[in-house]
Amino acid sequence: MKPTPKSTPAPSAPPPLPESLQRAIDASATRAVEAAVAGRPNPPAQGPIASSAKDLQMDAPEGQAAYARLGVFIKAQYLAAAERHQLMHKDGMEALKKYVERCKSVGAFASIFEQGGALWTRETRSEEVVELLRADAILLRAGARTVSGYGGKFVVGRINDGPRVFWVGEGQPAEKSELKTGTIELGAHKAMALCPISNDLMRLGNSSASADVGREVSQSMALEADVTGLYGKGAKKPTGVFEVIPSGHKNAITGVSIDQVRSDLKLKLIKPILTAKLKLAGNKPFYFMSSAHLLFLSELRDAAGYVFPGLQDLEAPMLNGFPVQATESMYGKGHIGFGLAAQLWYGEASAMETTVGEASGDFESDQMTLRAVWNGDWALRHRESFAFLTGVTYGD
Repeated sequence: MKPTPKSTPAPSAPPPLPESLQRAIDASATRAVEAAVAGRPNPPAQGPIASSAKDLQMDAPEGQAAYARLGVFIKAQYLAAAERHQLMHKDGMEALKKYVERCKSVGAFASIFEQGGALWTRETRSEEVVELLRADAILLRAGARTVSGYGGKFVVGRINDGPRVFWVGEGQPAEKSELKTGTIELGAHKAMALCPISNDLMRLGNSSASADVGREVSQSMALEADVTGLYGKGAKKPTGVFEVIPSGHKNAITGVSIDQVRSDLKLKLIKPILTAKLKLAGNKPFYFMSSAHLLFLSELRDAAGYVFPGLQDLEAPMLNGFPVQATESMYGKGHIGFGLAAQLWYGEASAMETTVGEASGDFESDQMTLRAVWNGDWALRHRESFAFLTGVTYGD
């Protein structure tokens, strides 16, 4: 009989090292790991964080990114002025400085600081200022063409001139164009906006406050852009659409009955443009009126219900199948208009410059004044491409 094998006893744990020796080994291992990590190749350099402003808790309200960009730029100028006047000890200035520094690493704001933050025009393309105005200026929102940075003059084309198609005999040279009309040019009319802004709002270090600042500036500029685009008159101002169109495109209302209103909005606004052989398709046709007139027409009813059901959606109103733009620049004028936005040009000769915190006293009061200066102009390519109803009393 074979003897039963004995199990091998488990090896006993080695005796612990002396404490001083264990510390020396741990320190040596740590140095070895650090050296190995440091020896790895560096990853490719990353640009500004562009995932979203929300990553750094800088989320501006939805749809207000352009406002926030302008607001951040203005706050950066405000901060620079405070440092220049040695007023960084004022309440909120250090927090504002930290916010502006953080904005430099956010993709949505990074380009503002690319060239030192001296002027809005130096950090952003001129077109971005046009896009800023587009949110609030109804003529730009409707689809007016834009051009930027042309300096003193930009030739759009010739008055009421466009492509011509004709037939020629075989072997005959094409006829030369006869230039019987003058040129349409965009000039450089200087405009200035003075915007009072709360110092408390300027010192808040978040993007909602930045959007509020940007919106204040943008809306004041946009309203003036619409006023001059529609009614500008005089040597210093751009010439507005109403001053350019022929008298046959300015027609008084027939009356205020439902049938008269319905007829006038077509025959006295759309028909003159079609009679001039201008096509609606592709030319971005739109109605424009004051909010009071829009609300009146939206409530107009007959036995069948709403006369203009497309006006029930006040966020995106439609009238006779065309979009409607409401603007307070027409308030009190007694006008309703219809036009082809693609025939209207807005030119920004040089981009906007802003100045804030010009004097140390600006930081002492409850509010300071921001000054914005820009050069622009309006031009209408075809003078028959817009029409106005006059003497409108709807809703007054």
